[in-house]
Amino acid sequence: IRIARAIYPAGFYRTKARTIKRLCRTLVQQHGSRVPADLETLLTLKGVGRKTANLVITVGYGQPGICVDTHVHRISNRLGIVKTRTPEQTEFALRQVLPRRHWIRFNDLLVTFGQHVCKPLSPLCSTCPVSHLCPRTGVGKHR
Repeated sequence: IRIARAIYPAGFYRTKARTIKRLCRTLVQQHGSRVPADLETLLTLKGVGRKTANLVITVGYGQPGICVDTHVHRISNRLGIVKTRTPEQTEFALRQVLPRRHWIRFNDLLVTFGQHVCKPLSPLCSTCPVSHLCPRTGVGKHR
């Protein structure tokens, strides 16, 4: 219950709380209470997907990784950096075209940009600093 209260603003907080509790138990029992530092091991943990695993290695360990959430996926496609259908495809495509030194910051920059300028519906193209470079892929209506 305390975990659920702590993460209440997050969507699906009850399910996430159960997953966090189960993950903690697994980390204690199978990993000596330590969070694995590599993507492959993190991905073997039930409830940990590619976005979370990449987030752990970048934020927790300072290792290069590309966290692809809805903003990174949408904007990378909208700008024509990649042409993919899923966040996982976007991650792999970005690994091919984005210099490794930019991997960690890419998520932070695009999430903020996606929340304030390059919104899913009716993006603010008139205020966008890169609108002259953007083919507006998938944009129907913009402001």
